[in-house]
Amino acid sequence: MLFFLTLFFLKIKPQIFLLFVIVILSGCSGTKKYFKAAERLEKQGLVNEAAEYYLESLQRKPTNVQARIKLKDVGQKHVGSMSSEFFRNYNTQQLEASLESFERLKAFTAKTEALSVTLDYPKSYEEDYQKAIETYCLKNYNQAYAMVNQKKYTEALAFIQKIKKYNPGYKTTGQLEIVAVCEPLYQNAVTCIENKNYPGALNLLTSIKSKTETYKDMQDLLMLASAQQTKSFILFAPKKSDNSAEKEIEDILFNSFNQVASQKFDYAKIINNTPFTFIPDVSGGSAANVDLIQAVRKATGADYFYTYDISNSKEFNSGLQRMSQKAFLKETVISGTVVTVDYKPIDYSNIKASRSFSFNYNYKLINAYTNQIVSSQNQNVTAQDGVEYNEFSRNFNQNNLNNLYPYNPQQTSVLAQYNPTKWRQLFSANAVLKTFDVLKSEANDHAVTLFSNSVLTNIK
Repeated sequence: MLFFLTLFFLKIKPQIFLLFVIVILSGCSGTKKYFKAAERLEKQGLVNEAAEYYLESLQRKPTNVQARIKLKDVGQKHVGSMSSEFFRNYNTQQLEASLESFERLKAFTAKTEALSVTLDYPKSYEEDYQKAIETYCLKNYNQAYAMVNQKKYTEALAFIQKIKKYNPGYKTTGQLEIVAVCEPLYQNAVTCIENKNYPGALNLLTSIKSKTETYKDMQDLLMLASAQQTKSFILFAPKKSDNSAEKEIEDILFNSFNQVASQKFDYAKIINNTPFTFIPDVSGGSAANVDLIQAVRKATGADYFYTYDISNSKEFNSGLQRMSQKAFLKETVISGTVVTVDYKPIDYSNIKASRSFSFNYNYKLINAYTNQIVSSQNQNVTAQDGVEYNEFSRNFNQNNLNNLYPYNPQQTSVLAQYNPTKWRQLFSANAVLKTFDVLKSEANDHAVTLFSNSVLTNIK
């Protein structure tokens, strides 16, 4: 690391490099180190650099009187040098250089002012600085305006950024920026639409929308590109199951699928109110009844068909699984000056129970043009709940719970003992399982998610 620093600083004065290395090697942590470095720089006539080091010395220790005195003296010379630089740049119309030099001047004097060291410069320079900003913004505005008119949008943005640094609201800079950003995107989007590259147009128009929603006829083009991106599909109801429970699930899911598709899908439009409610089963990699599928496609204009069925629905209830256990209650007996600690056994039960509802969800997504099954899956959908809690065999004063242990501390080795907090919490843990109605609702929600993911992932 030091080698690369050496290479870098060889480009500047050797005296500065030497002092920098001294400070680095000394840890850069003390006010005295910076003060001594500043003194060396001052003796070598490097007043500006010395002032910065005196400032750093005082910042590290505001009670350093020597640094304060030196900063007042040398810092004023530094300010005078920067003031002269600003005056020279300003009067020779070097606008950017004059702004930068005045900003350095302001930044340095602001830091010294925060340390109660006031340094002076001609206050008329404040007015000159504002005039320089006005002239600088006007110059860059004219350049940006010309570049936009010449359709050189990248170059225009470079000038606009310079204006925004000092006055974001200058004249019509905001509108110029919108044109410089949006116009090339807009032209490329129009070309994409003419070439029927609707995904590309959609990306470009979306970028414009993130900048402004009112650029030319962007909204109309966005609707057009979105519409061309939209694919339509028909959701076919499954065969009616002989199992009433499964039939109920299928009906609930059919309504839920239709609702989520109508309300939340942007580029996968569901076709409702068709006379086609069922499609023959499909096998292998393509639909079995090609003629029927093509007839339905032509009649409805659907791009895809989605079919599903439910099977093997199950309810499981473990019932309460109770296991008798013993806990130990700490009892302290004081007799005169003698304190006796004993652990009294207490009967309790550890109880566990679980409940679940599940079914197999099988779907197929068919490309109506190619008759190919583009996606299919048979997945077990499960919703379950479980509880575990402790229950006393007789009434127990809950105020004594913190004195209760799952083991006898007097008879259990230290290595076998553990923090009983979680075990104690089981005496107040949830003891109520979710109902089957709740579990069915959760399982149905999971199936709706599977449906949404399969459609949005595979319909393109």
